[in-house]
Amino acid sequence: MSFSFKGHTVVVTGAGGGLGKTYSLLFASRGANVVVNDFNGAAAQKVVDQIVQAGGKAVVNTSSVTDGNAVIKSALDAFSGVTILINNAGILRDKGFKNMTDQEWDQITEVHLKGAFACTKAAWPIFRKQKFGRIINTASAAGLYGNFGQANYSAAKMGLIGFTKTLAFEGSKYNIKSVAIAPMAASAMTETVMPPEMLANLKPEFVAPFVAAVCHPDGPDASGRIFEVGAGFIAEVRWEQSKGAVFKTDATFTPSAVKAKWSEITDFSQPKYLKSIADIDMKKTREAALKAPSNPQSSPEVRFDGKTVIVTGAGAGLGRVYALMYSKLGANVVVNDVSEKGAKSVVDEIVKAGGKATTAVCSAEDGETIVKAALDNFGGVHVLVANAGILRDKSFTAMSEQEWDIVLAVHLRGTYKCAKAVWPVFQKQKYGRILTTCSPTGVYGNFGQANYAAAKAGITGLTRTLAIEGQKYNILANVIAPTAGTAMTETVWPEEMLKAFTPAHIAPLVGYLTSADNDDVSGCLFELSGGWVAQTRWQRSGGYGFPTVKPYTPEDVVEKWKEITTFDERATHPSSTSEALQQIVENFENKGDQVKAKL
Repeated sequence: MSFSFKGHTVVVTGAGGGLGKTYSLLFASRGANVVVNDFNGAAAQKVVDQIVQAGGKAVVNTSSVTDGNAVIKSALDAFSGVTILINNAGILRDKGFKNMTDQEWDQITEVHLKGAFACTKAAWPIFRKQKFGRIINTASAAGLYGNFGQANYSAAKMGLIGFTKTLAFEGSKYNIKSVAIAPMAASAMTETVMPPEMLANLKPEFVAPFVAAVCHPDGPDASGRIFEVGAGFIAEVRWEQSKGAVFKTDATFTPSAVKAKWSEITDFSQPKYLKSIADIDMKKTREAALKAPSNPQSSPEVRFDGKTVIVTGAGAGLGRVYALMYSKLGANVVVNDVSEKGAKSVVDEIVKAGGKATTAVCSAEDGETIVKAALDNFGGVHVLVANAGILRDKSFTAMSEQEWDIVLAVHLRGTYKCAKAVWPVFQKQKYGRILTTCSPTGVYGNFGQANYAAAKAGITGLTRTLAIEGQKYNILANVIAPTAGTAMTETVWPEEMLKAFTPAHIAPLVGYLTSADNDDVSGCLFELSGGWVAQTRWQRSGGYGFPTVKPYTPEDVVEKWKEITTFDERATHPSSTSEALQQIVENFENKGDQVKAKL
């Protein structure tokens, strides 16, 4: 078996150097036509010259990746088609969160996320029509685990995971496969942040053959999956969900009840591995919640006396329920919403019950305005619950650029702006709690929600980095993925099941995670619905390490696919970039004795 790419046209973005250049040379050497995209025309031309001199076919494209139509047009003009798209272009703008500018945030999301959207969007109708397409999206360990000084980059890179998973669902009936990779490779980007001896081992040549293998028509089916690749080591990463705890959904379901059962929520002794939202058995958990006895409470009660809490999108739904809960437990509440009527009605409800609250009527992107309302009215802020969101669901084929932009702006940029505004206050007082909102769509992907999946997954990446940067200031940050009842479920659930599921059943976890009682849980993701609460974390397969004396081939990847993707006793649970890198670094010494990667 030898993989030829004759007759294929591959578009590689950011291909003037590093990984992109290596992809271009490898695909061309195996017969593909290559579009070498890079904003640096001279660098791209050098790569094209090298390909042409070796007898291959390639053209330069210098368009910005945000102009996806122009990038894909080069392939159509030169080679009359496109079959493979490798979204590789990237930039870094590393900065501690406190000092990060909006421009540095926007530039990163623009190139990494919007660029991948724009190029994929332009290729998608062609892929659909020919019933073949391969898309590689480039995530990173920083996206999976968070990384100090990379809040912008972590958000964008994790966003690409949600995007990839959704594309996999939408492309399945058209033979369009989308794969996410988190590569560790030397490039102009990583040169600034890694020591030379490490870079010497992290050659791009040890990443490219994997990408070629999963892009070939006869290659293994990796669609919707995530792989960490570097220095000859390849492993798959997937979500692992704890069995979780079930709570009776009555007045005893409180933050104190959540605290009392915390060890049960985070117990991974009976894990589950979900592949889609359809795998979430809401009916079963609801029935268990209905039958459960009243919930034991921790003592003393989890309370918020003297604390000021900001809740965004609090004029209705989940946000409203959060606001009422915090007030009941003694907090001052800032009720943010774009709807003045909604925000005012919630404040009135709180005041009538004897609580203290004020409105902040503006977009969640006006973080400074919201924080100013907290400081002006209550003299401080201690908790941020970033809950605001909108939906613009459309199949990827029909999704407009505006529908992509607005969902990313409200969810991801709104969360960033609010976190940014509270950060200096939290740092100074050495106390802060941040709770952000993902969704099962951001975890597993979902048909018709490419924009929402990218935004929600991006929030997870951002939150993990906030947890890392906040650690020494006692700023804890966590993210939840709540499942809500929908108009759809109303037609299939009996009345008592619907009653067993309201936003009130999400609030207790939010309360506990944002309380002073929680003094160590940070950077974690929780899934919950109708009285069931579980933690979700990464699991990495034992993987396979190829010898580092010479690059492995795409054919070698196929041969070792089972070892790469088997989750057995060798599986690990990396929770940081350094843990993730450890196994890759261990493979530096693999000189060809063909041992399996050690734990």
